Amino acid sequence: MSKKSLPIIIALVLAFAFGGYWYFNYSNDNASLATGQKINFTVKNGMTTADIANMLHKLHLVNTPESFRMAAKLRGLDSALQAGDYEIITGMSNKDIVDILAKGHVRYEIFTIPEGYTINQIADKLQAEKLGSASAFKDAAKNYTPYPYMQTENKDVIYKAEGFACPSTYYLTKGTSEKDILTMMVKEFNSRLTVQIQNDIKTTGMSIRDVVNMAAMVEREAIFKDEMPLIAGVFLRRLKVGMPIQSDTTIQYILGRQKEELTIADTKIDSPYNTYQYPGLPPGPIANPSMEAVEAVIHPLNTDFLYFVADKAGHHRFTKTYAEHLKMIEEIHGKEQ
Repeated sequence: MSKKSLPIIIALVLAFAFGGYWYFNYSNDNASLATGQKINFTVKNGMTTADIANMLHKLHLVNTPESFRMAAKLRGLDSALQAGDYEIITGMSNKDIVDILAKGHVRYEIFTIPEGYTINQIADKLQAEKLGSASAFKDAAKNYTPYPYMQTENKDVIYKAEGFACPSTYYLTKGTSEKDILTMMVKEFNSRLTVQIQNDIKTTGMSIRDVVNMAAMVEREAIFKDEMPLIAGVFLRRLKVGMPIQSDTTIQYILGRQKEELTIADTKIDSPYNTYQYPGLPPGPIANPSMEAVEAVIHPLNTDFLYFVADKAGHHRFTKTYAEHLKMIEEIHGKEQ
């Protein structure tokens, strides 16, 4: 080989290498497979790049196993593809698929907890959306208290984690255990319980658990958030004057369902959670409140009101005496027949 031809050969090799790199990484080599369909698949632990390439080919996500393997190799990621559940749209290039698998961008299931949901409601929602077992989630919530402020010795508490499963949207991967899901929720609550909020709670003379306990009732009573501080003020005033809290929300919790109209018999149910029959706060929170409800208890409106009733639009009418309360009920709902 002459010295003159050597630079030409080197140039050709480099050109070929560059061309191959460009083709396998940047050309949309799976464009012919594009249908817009989303394909779900699982990369299991121990699968090789060849195993993954063959699977993707069978799923019509790559044109050839070889092109995918080459794309992974040229990017230096052939040993970096991660196990997990994925969702890929047909027609994506090898480069994009390799990047997704190397970064571990697994498929998530979105799970949202509405404000004021109970542990039972969360558990039922998890099961309905096929993300977990309701009974397993409830079992996990019974005695889960990773933070000191959650702990209680009250044996009447049904779920020690009740009140601390933060209402929010969560992104769950397939196979996440019910205990891990609960852990995510409680960690989210703790992250929102800022130092400032904790310091503000200290000024109330109440514990964090008691504030959350009160906030849960406020959350369930209020349809409109701007009423929360006044409802909190009424509950706190009732405690101050030695009056039972008498929150319908605690009866709903005992019944385990939202009953449109409670009866006198309902208010006489013998349960420590019955705030008509038992003075003070219930044994534990009866729902998982928003931070707005927590803030309402920390910063309530000082009031002389002791009673309130919801009108047909869900707004509350507040009164100072029981006689005024009965009159307000009559105005809203009419006289009893």
